[in-house]
Amino acid sequence: MNIFVTSLGTSLAFAVAVPALPGQETESPPPPIADSAAALQDSTPTVLGQGVNPFGGFETHFLDNGLKIWYRHVPGAPNVSVSVGVPYGWDRDLEGKEELAHFTEHMLFSDHDGRTESEIKEAIEGRGGRRNGFTTPDHTWYYVTIAKEHGLFAIEWLSRIVSPHAMDPEVVDRNRQPVALEINARPREFFELLGAFLNPEWLRVPGYWEREFGMVTRSARVYDRYANLHAVTAEDLRQFYDTYYVPGAMTLTVIGDLELERVLTLADSTFGTLARRPLPQSEVTLEDPGRYRATFSWPFASNIRYTRRFKVFEPSAQDELAMIFVRELLGRRLNQRLRYGERKAVYTLQVAIQKRGPASFLQISGQINEDEYDFAVGVIEEELRALREGSLPPEDFEADRDALLERLKTSNQTSESINFWAYRRFYDPFVHEDFPDVIGFFEAVGQEELASFASRAFVHERETLSVARPQPYSQGLVLASLLLLVWISFRLVAFGLTTPIDMTSIRYVARFRLSLPFRVALVAILGGLALVIGRTLLIGFEWIALRYVVTTESYWVQTSSFAAMLVTGIAVLVTYMAMIPRKILVFPDHLRIKGLAYRSRVLEPEDIEDIGPARFGSVWLSKQLPRTTPLTLGLVRPGILLRPVKGRAYFFRVRKSPELLQVLEEWKLGLLEGAPLAGTGEGAEPSDEELKDLGLDDPDLSEFGIEG
Repeated sequence: MNIFVTSLGTSLAFAVAVPALPGQETESPPPPIADSAAALQDSTPTVLGQGVNPFGGFETHFLDNGLKIWYRHVPGAPNVSVSVGVPYGWDRDLEGKEELAHFTEHMLFSDHDGRTESEIKEAIEGRGGRRNGFTTPDHTWYYVTIAKEHGLFAIEWLSRIVSPHAMDPEVVDRNRQPVALEINARPREFFELLGAFLNPEWLRVPGYWEREFGMVTRSARVYDRYANLHAVTAEDLRQFYDTYYVPGAMTLTVIGDLELERVLTLADSTFGTLARRPLPQSEVTLEDPGRYRATFSWPFASNIRYTRRFKVFEPSAQDELAMIFVRELLGRRLNQRLRYGERKAVYTLQVAIQKRGPASFLQISGQINEDEYDFAVGVIEEELRALREGSLPPEDFEADRDALLERLKTSNQTSESINFWAYRRFYDPFVHEDFPDVIGFFEAVGQEELASFASRAFVHERETLSVARPQPYSQGLVLASLLLLVWISFRLVAFGLTTPIDMTSIRYVARFRLSLPFRVALVAILGGLALVIGRTLLIGFEWIALRYVVTTESYWVQTSSFAAMLVTGIAVLVTYMAMIPRKILVFPDHLRIKGLAYRSRVLEPEDIEDIGPARFGSVWLSKQLPRTTPLTLGLVRPGILLRPVKGRAYFFRVRKSPELLQVLEEWKLGLLEGAPLAGTGEGAEPSDEELKDLGLDDPDLSEFGIEG
């Protein structure tokens, strides 16, 4: 799964792809941020002087309807950055109406108050501004950056964006296609429908957020993007807006060279007109599994992929600031020792924070040189221990903190770069009432305070680890071993199912004949049943693998376990094929119903209740149909009904059904003993042509499920 996390020290828009843990959920990332802070900083002049705290001077104000305003006056700033957000995203989508939150975001930029979508867009871009909206799992955010002379207009413009919309059905239908294009939604085709059928929601393996935090996320659902997007109605959009776009959950952030009084007056006359509504009830509950979990794998790679996470449940505002400091400090120290030191153990070791509602984790990840793995892990352990114990040399801690402070100030010199903190980290108004002073926290935090947090948050029972070591053998050798295992498995299953018998006594053999429509229907039914059986088997394998196999740090234990699963799968497949009848073989003292693979069912005279011709009605319309394997319809020509005393009956046709019926009657009367092989002269050996005609020309007799 690609999880986008923000590195707020060096760049607000820094994103890193987090390697997927075994069993980790697969989820679509937030929409790409084309107007990211990193790109925008290149074109936005510096507005803060050297040594100025970019996070200082924020004021918090509230309107009568509960809407919160974060205001930061930046004298001389050429641009103003304004944003508004709500702490609700696509995890609040209704089941069957997925993409509802995202669709709502698009609709708020569409036709409104007599203006077209193009006119609304041009009102900002025509003034040289930039605007966008982002929907994430747990929040939705809208922003504008524009020259300061248009700053007040941007506030008014943004208030119209998040104001109640009519959600006109015609406008809704027109905006459905852009959403579909963005999420790559299209009607499901055959294999997608088949995949959805074989992977229902109740069979899905819990993803990381569900397994480690007990969170129910949208990604836990199996849904049709295209169908569900088209199921969203104008009323659904109105209801979603009314439920989640409530002033009491909104945060308006204004940063730039604007007078406070004018900002508050305008905000009150625009955002203040939004009707006060009750806050939606929380739908997120967390469960701490209270255990350490480590998983291991051996993919084809050149280095070791290392991912270590420490879970934090319902972090407070101070906890989040502490995590930011730890991320910056730990990232700096680990890279100094492992990348820039004498031993080049890693290329880059990334330390990141991921947050989703009240759940969060700190992650250490990167690729480690295989020969330096023990050294690198030892260094990571040393640094974590030093954080928990507060045992770094004071001069080292001060030097690192000074470097982090300078980097933090340098990378947050514009109104927009500061505003993006409201999007990336401080979007939850129930956690952050005031805009956090990150610089002030960095300057004031000491090792003792940091150790108090680290010893509480970074504990073993809230840790997960994923280690992917390079496969010790070449791809060619692994493939050859896999093919050899498959061949041996088939031979072992064949040996177990095959019964030795004297072929010289066989009297008759015939292949069951199926009409083309019947053959197609039978293949569809049997193939579908095989898929269901295979998927069920895979569920069991997944459960065993995630619970026992991947948590074992042993290459040979894992390899043996997966090999055993493969052999079991082959055995089930062959056994299933062996149960599908293909031929009938007649011996003087017994019959054999040969399956598609190896196995044959033996029927002796006393096992047979009835043998004779039958038609459609006596089989297909009888109560015995559930206990019968019907291989013909029997509409135009009668078929042969072979009904044993116990077990399944067979209703079939062969190329010479009357001849076979006569042979079976003679067999039932015991008249085949010493009789010549059907279709040959007395005492004569059957010719190649006669063997072919009788279906006995197969050079490998084991194909009949027998050995002679």
